[in-house]
Amino acid sequence: MNEYWQTFFDTDRERIGTGSSKWDNLGKLFDNPDAIPMWVADMDFPTAPAVTEALVKRAQHGLFGYNVAPATAKQAVCDWMQRRHGAHIEPDWIFSSPGVVDSIFHTLCALTGPDDPVLIQQPVYGPFRAMTVKSERPLVKSSLIETEDGFEMDFDDLEQKFASGVKAMILCNPHNPVGRIWTRDELTRLLALCNRYGVLLLDDEIHLDFELDGKCTSLQTLSGVDNVVTFTASTKTFNLAGLKQSSVIIRNPELREKVLRRFDEVKVCGENIFGILAQTVAYETGDEYVDNLCEYLRGNRDYAEQFINEQLPFARCHHLEGTYLLWVDFTALKGRMTQDELKAFMSKTAGVAMSNGADFGDGGDMHMRVNLATQRANIVRGLNQMKAALEALA
Repeated sequence: MNEYWQTFFDTDRERIGTGSSKWDNLGKLFDNPDAIPMWVADMDFPTAPAVTEALVKRAQHGLFGYNVAPATAKQAVCDWMQRRHGAHIEPDWIFSSPGVVDSIFHTLCALTGPDDPVLIQQPVYGPFRAMTVKSERPLVKSSLIETEDGFEMDFDDLEQKFASGVKAMILCNPHNPVGRIWTRDELTRLLALCNRYGVLLLDDEIHLDFELDGKCTSLQTLSGVDNVVTFTASTKTFNLAGLKQSSVIIRNPELREKVLRRFDEVKVCGENIFGILAQTVAYETGDEYVDNLCEYLRGNRDYAEQFINEQLPFARCHHLEGTYLLWVDFTALKGRMTQDELKAFMSKTAGVAMSNGADFGDGGDMHMRVNLATQRANIVRGLNQMKAALEALA
C-alpha cells in the first residue's frame, strides 16, 4: 500500500455530532458515550474521493426533484460484477431498492405464501430472522457447524429440512458474522439442493467485495440460478449506507415481474438522487479504493486475530476470510457472567462497544461481533482496553 492510501485509511475523522448512528448512539445503546464503537457494520473511512467529488458537484446544482436513473447506473452494476467477480449480469435483470433488508422482506412477501417455511443459517445477521417473522412466514433454523478451522454448512440438515417442505432460504454470502467466504464447491452443492427441492434462494451478497482471503463467489457465476434472487449494494463497500441504495438481481422474468409488482404496490421503487449517483461513480471508478481498503483491513484482521488468540484472556476467534466483522468467542467466561453481562462488561469496563452475539440467534451466546473497519490505532487501543479488563477477572 502506498503512502497516500495508508494515510487515507489511518487518518482519524471526527464523527461525533455528525448524526452517526455508530458514534452518536453510544450513550443510549451502550450506556457509555466514551466507548470505542466497534459494533454496527459502518466503516470509519471516507468513501472514495471520486464519489465525494461527484456528490458535491451534484449538490451544487441545487435542484433535487423526482429523478430518473440514467442507463449508466445499471450498466455500472453489470460492469462491476463482471470485472470484480466474473458474473455476467444483464441490465434488465436489475432493479433498485432503498436497501437489502427492505428487499428481502418484500421479496419474501412477493414470492412465498403465509404458510411457506423460510430457512436461515444461524448464527446470522439478525434482520434475516426479523424479516421472516415480519412477513409472517414460518421460521426454520439450520445451525452452522463449528470446526477447529471455522464454520461449515450442515448439508445433511439442510437437505432434511428442504425435504420437509422449506420453500425459501436466505443465504449470507460471505457470511455475517462468522466471516466465511463460501467456496464455489459449497455454493454449487447448496444450489443443487435448492433446485432439487424447489427452494427459492435469497442471496445476500452485500459483503461480496471484502475479499480478505481468496475470491468470493457470486451465485450469479453459477449455472441453474433461475430460482435465485441476489441482493447487492455499494453501501458496505464504499461506506454509503446513509444514501439508501441497493440492487436486486433476478434472471427469471416471472419471478422478477412478481417482485417488481410488489415493489410498485408498496411504492418501494425509485432511486435516491445521491444514492444512485454515488453507486454509479463508485462502481465506475472505485477499483483502486477497494483494493487498498481490503489490504488495510487485512492488516487490521491480522493484528486483531493474533492479539485475541495470543494475548486476550477468555477469548478466541477463527480466521476471518471475508467481511470486516470478526466473530469473537468468550465462552470461557460462561458461568461467570451472562451474555447481557458480557455486553455490559465490554462497553462499560473495557470501554469497547461491540455487537451483542445474542442478536445473531442460535450460536451467539457468549460471543461478540467486532467491527474492524476503523483506524488501526482504534483497534490497538480497543484490544488493549479489553485485555486490561479481562486480566482483572483472572
